[in-house]
Amino acid sequence: MRIVRIVIALLTISPALFAQPFGQYLRLQGAPLHGYIEIPADAILDTPAMTVEAWVSVRDANGVAGCSSIAGKQWTTAWWIGVCGTTLRSYFNGSASLKDGGTIPVDTWVHIAATTDGTTRRHYINGNLVLESAETAPRSTSTAAFRIGSDVAYAFTPEGGIDDLRIWTVARTGDQIRATMNAPFAPEGSDLAGQFTGLEAWYRFEGNAFDSWRSHHGTILGAGISFGGTAAPVPARHRSAKH
Repeated sequence: MRIVRIVIALLTISPALFAQPFGQYLRLQGAPLHGYIEIPADAILDTPAMTVEAWVSVRDANGVAGCSSIAGKQWTTAWWIGVCGTTLRSYFNGSASLKDGGTIPVDTWVHIAATTDGTTRRHYINGNLVLESAETAPRSTSTAAFRIGSDVAYAFTPEGGIDDLRIWTVARTGDQIRATMNAPFAPEGSDLAGQFTGLEAWYRFEGNAFDSWRSHHGTILGAGISFGGTAAPVPARHRSAKH
């Protein structure tokens, strides 16, 4: 009986067992401060089939009726994901493509993902499908910069943390998302099993705004932005010698 009670307790708190998985993370103070990472425009970061995913522990800092930008490449003409109250919202085809689905609990680390294959939009929370809806008509590719914690057309920054934000040029399935949402970092070229096929950018936020997978590096801008968590120790052989 005691074992059953323990299992029930673990199932009850299972969302809280998910946590920011690795090392450091991007920490944002939120609106009215506007700290964010900006990545130069690149057509490969705005494709007809896409997956945008991240670990987040955020709250909407833009008031009762507002929304906050987790990441975006100009919501009016391209794509955007964010939190409205506690609801996960996405756009993939401009302002007419709004889709709401899934709850982002306040101040709790959860994994979120939004996908489109050009026909169907899907949202996932902790790998579970929470929205499936017909996609809107495709649009022209945006030439705007891509931002994390902001959007060129919607500057409101959430309060909290973002980690392991990844952009794929394919619509990932639920099984694929669950298989890699906790996967440790693997450098590009070492993916012998092919589990990262279609991955275009991986922002680990280990004290910087670098894309660890390819070269879509960002610049830290604005105020109220820093890094939380614990930096991974640097092996002695990699430390710079003092002169």
